[in-house]
Amino acid sequence: MNAFLKLDLALTPAQPAADVAVAWLSEIGFDVFEPNERGLVAHATWDGVNREDLAGVLDRLRNMPELDELVDQIERIEATNWNAAWEADYEPIDVEGLAHMRAPFHAAPESGLDLIIQPQMSFGTGHHATTWQMLRYLLDQPVQGTSILDMGCGTGVLAIAAKRLGAHKVVAIDIDEWSVSNTRSNALLNGIEPNEAFSIEHGDAQLLNGRPEAFDGLLANINRNILLADWAAYDAVLKPGGWALMSGFFPADVLRLSEEAARHGWELVQQWEREGWACLHWKKAR
Repeated sequence: MNAFLKLDLALTPAQPAADVAVAWLSEIGFDVFEPNERGLVAHATWDGVNREDLAGVLDRLRNMPELDELVDQIERIEATNWNAAWEADYEPIDVEGLAHMRAPFHAAPESGLDLIIQPQMSFGTGHHATTWQMLRYLLDQPVQGTSILDMGCGTGVLAIAAKRLGAHKVVAIDIDEWSVSNTRSNALLNGIEPNEAFSIEHGDAQLLNGRPEAFDGLLANINRNILLADWAAYDAVLKPGGWALMSGFFPADVLRLSEEAARHGWELVQQWEREGWACLHWKKAR
């Protein structure tokens, strides 16, 4: 089983160094970020980050004129320790009464979309503001009878929600083998059999190259750099008039993302923010 790297950065002052740290760390293998009042906690697979690259990023941060002090702590998290930790702390998530994300040992809600999610070291339980926003605004989209692509599916919660909301076809893709396995397990917990109508694939945006089908909707809860790098691939498989929801980045990133969207003929429909994270709703105009 793979282990995970947790990097805790205490930054004085926290901004703008935390935003800069996210950008630099995402370039060397970190893919989950949790800002806090002290600075930032970043996560990656233990073997997925070159230590010399990490030392270089930390040196660059220390040399920022805007930063007075940086304290870093690296922790190795064994995958086998995860279940006990999350079962002790995991609380069900209520998304404005419209949807609920819960573990198998929680009681089912009386109303709303009921989603059973048991994480296995993958991202997207709903406790993070990006996942919460993605699910909340997915509920407003015309999903019934459509085809949906979920890039960076994590626990599979968004793909599962799309299927439960009536999508006739869902494709969930993640670069992390843990996430692929977790999505498959969670789909079964929610009564969804992985098949052609709900497929789960291991890989990145290269899996979209030459794909024959087009999608009505796109879900992408991924960091800014990956979104920018893979936008052309998303555009190639999203139908004209299709919609997209994106999160995993900060409000300061919206301008750069909007510039890339405009290059592909995408229009920003709405922007939301929650706990310092942005979520964007796009429409592909052409």
